[in-house]
Amino acid sequence: MKKISIIIKAFLLLFLVTSCEDNDMLKEGGTVTTAPVISSLASSDLILSKPADGQNPFVFRLNWSKVRYNFGSGQFISADDAKYEVQMDLNENEFSKAKTIAETQNLYTDLYTVDFKKVIDEIVGEETNTAHIFSIRIKATSSKGEAFSETVILNVTSYLNVDPTVKNIYIIGDMNVWNNSSKDYVMFRTTNDYQDGVYTYTGYFPAATYFKFNSEEFLGSFDHMYCAGANGVLEQGDKGAFYVEAGYHTISIDTKNMTWNISDPAITNPTIYNQMGPIGGFCNWDNEPMMTKSTFDPHQWKITYEFTASTACKFRGNKDWANNWGGKDAEIPYGKAIFDGPGATIQNSGNYDIYFNDLTGHYAIIKH
Repeated sequence: MKKISIIIKAFLLLFLVTSCEDNDMLKEGGTVTTAPVISSLASSDLILSKPADGQNPFVFRLNWSKVRYNFGSGQFISADDAKYEVQMDLNENEFSKAKTIAETQNLYTDLYTVDFKKVIDEIVGEETNTAHIFSIRIKATSSKGEAFSETVILNVTSYLNVDPTVKNIYIIGDMNVWNNSSKDYVMFRTTNDYQDGVYTYTGYFPAATYFKFNSEEFLGSFDHMYCAGANGVLEQGDKGAFYVEAGYHTISIDTKNMTWNISDPAITNPTIYNQMGPIGGFCNWDNEPMMTKSTFDPHQWKITYEFTASTACKFRGNKDWANNWGGKDAEIPYGKAIFDGPGATIQNSGNYDIYFNDLTGHYAIIKH
């Protein structure tokens, strides 16, 4: 019995020593950390509105609790030198590309529209007005160590500072002796949604032809042309040219998804017009100005014309109303006209480059 008693006393002594060591560790060692906790948000869905010039409206306040160390037995130590970094990233990145929203010793930060948008655009990599899912967390740092809060999720829709417009893209190649400043041949579109990167051209190629595409902002240079990569991949730079044999072809490129495609439409014995012109109220619906027919492709027409007032604009072939096409009122600068359509409305006076493709009805009315 005496041996058992001694063993029990020894065990109890060991337990007390260990407990004292653990308690001292909790009080002094800084090995147990309670991370900050972000307060619940009123809403996880945010839509930022474009502010007036010079304004930076308040969005919301983010609050969190103190980081605590040595929490145990109802006691804890708060580090006086604790600093808090508010980090944000796309949820899918898991903070691998986190940006810092704020650094503070306070237990809150106020977010304002312009500053918040700047961080959003940096994270996304471009100016955006579409919804993205973001994660936010607090990183606490002090002389006693660091800790990260649990994340909160925000679904944020930002805004655009400048409403974007569709890029004008032109064909540069054998048809214009590789003049990299030429606007003779435009790539057409069926939508004016800037987020849609699809451009198309259907035309007659009288001989085997090489060509590339150039955005208007890069005219005069070969360095940023859209080129034919392998397996339908669209490349940008001074790279390989597209190629077609003689005949009718449809060329499509997608500058968002960076793809291209060439197909052969079933076109046989199409009408060849001798005259083509834009027509509307600007010319009293008669005696329209004559467009110039391409010497390369007889289905492509172009004119530069000055409009002095708002007007509808259609197209008429051979000055015959049996050959007239018009887009819808708001289909400008790009559209696809149909027979006897109402015509796109040109709102502002000024000089315009006007293009028409009588094979497909595609047109472009581009203000200088």
